[in-house]
Amino acid sequence: MSTAGPATTPNLGVRVLSLDGGGVRVLSQLLILESMMYRAQQSLGRDTTLSPCEYFELIGGSGMGGVIALMLGRLRMSIADVLSVYEKLRPQSKWGGGEVFKASKFEKVLQEIFRAEMMKNDRADDCKTFVCARNEMNLNAGIPELFRSYNTPEEPASGCMIWEAARATTATPDLFKPVEINLGGRKQRYSGGSLGHNNPTSLILAEAKEIYPTRAVVLVASIGSGHPETIQIPESRSPGDLAQAISQIVRDCEKTHEDNARRFQGIPNTYFRFNVQQGMQRLAPQDWEKSSEVSAHTGAYLRTQDVKAKLTQAVKVLLNPVIPASDTPAYLKVCPAPSIRFTGRQDILRKMVEYFDADFGRRHIFLLHGLGGSGKSQVAFKFIEQSESRYG
Repeated sequence: MSTAGPATTPNLGVRVLSLDGGGVRVLSQLLILESMMYRAQQSLGRDTTLSPCEYFELIGGSGMGGVIALMLGRLRMSIADVLSVYEKLRPQSKWGGGEVFKASKFEKVLQEIFRAEMMKNDRADDCKTFVCARNEMNLNAGIPELFRSYNTPEEPASGCMIWEAARATTATPDLFKPVEINLGGRKQRYSGGSLGHNNPTSLILAEAKEIYPTRAVVLVASIGSGHPETIQIPESRSPGDLAQAISQIVRDCEKTHEDNARRFQGIPNTYFRFNVQQGMQRLAPQDWEKSSEVSAHTGAYLRTQDVKAKLTQAVKVLLNPVIPASDTPAYLKVCPAPSIRFTGRQDILRKMVEYFDADFGRRHIFLLHGLGGSGKSQVAFKFIEQSESRYG
């Protein structure tokens, strides 16, 4: 098997790691990753533990999963190191008032972990990392803002500190108040960090296509933070907004998973979703005192035969990411689904249907134009979703 770290040659595929948000439940992600990297270590016959940043080209996360992504990818921390600081992430509880947790105390913890490190990583060959957040000025477009450690062909790396990116992605309504970040001399306000993109797998595939345009995605490791079917809200707090927000996040994660599972149906041993289904139903993101329950349920999940088999296969690809000569790059078969928060521009969609239904006797080209963030991509994704069977 290959012992190489992040692949840098065209015949080696791209391996991506996607981490859902989920408060205390992100501990489950760390334990699943720990099992994966231990298996890789044993396969290579190594005495020392392996770090995800040595094997994944791109790591993306949302919410608390984004904080974990920043530690694993941007700071290049081992899983053991992240686990050792996990308890520091426990926010100060504050039921009542405008937020569930005290943001100022959480920010202090983030500053202790990330110090004054900038988001941009000057080492181009390092594992690339991003987290997603929501600019308050663009909440209705269904398009997140990505805080990146790397340059893309269209945008430079984010000009903020790592802790600020971590704070932006965790600014979930009613959990933490919005945060202002100075980007290029302009103050931007972020809130709703996880809504709509708590499972960033589709985002990470789009990023992989942009920064590795000639290479195939050979491994998608998408790790959830459990499936909370029932959310308990303390009586001292109005349940409406928080319950609705969390319910929206859960639906978003599952829909994104189902969409990506369908896309990779014809490409075996590429897409792997790990998500503890049993025992986490009554654990809300804010239940930080119940981390021992998360550990127990994750341990039971990792002992199931199906999960063992998936981990074994995922590790094989992780350690040997060579692209078979006959393979078509995976991203060519992947068209992102529209955001579940996309309300649609029915007038434009109707015009597109009328145009493509017309018989011109030549190729049909429909140009969507508008300002950045106005929803052009979402309209295109929605049209493809609605018209796939219509036009074959």
